[in-house]
Amino acid sequence: GAAGEAAGRRPGDWRLSGCTLVVTLEPCTMCAGAIVLSRLDRVVFGAVDEKAGAAGSLWDVVRDRRLNHRPQVVHGVLAEECSALLTGFFDGHRDAAGDRGEAAAETDFGALPGVR
Repeated sequence: GAAGEAAGRRPGDWRLSGCTLVVTLEPCTMCAGAIVLSRLDRVVFGAVDEKAGAAGSLWDVVRDRRLNHRPQVVHGVLAEECSALLTGFFDGHRDAAGDRGEAAAETDFGALPGVR
């Protein structure tokens, strides 16, 4: 993929050993699984995700002793700035949706075949 090529890896080589992932928000469970599988050496993040974080807050997938790879985790880097950035981003999207008169998506599950 693009990340592997940018890291100087051979096309088709999914391992990212020697690489560091830097993100604003603590990785979720699926991202944490991908981090472990890709063999990243280190994960650096700012804001903790108390609702879905999987790098130490809610779960700790990346440092689970049962797994065959455990990257180093550095958390809280520019935490306030990352949190403010994320809050501003999502507030802006909510405001834009409200300006367009869009409501939250609702699903009529009764209309689906086999659902009562």
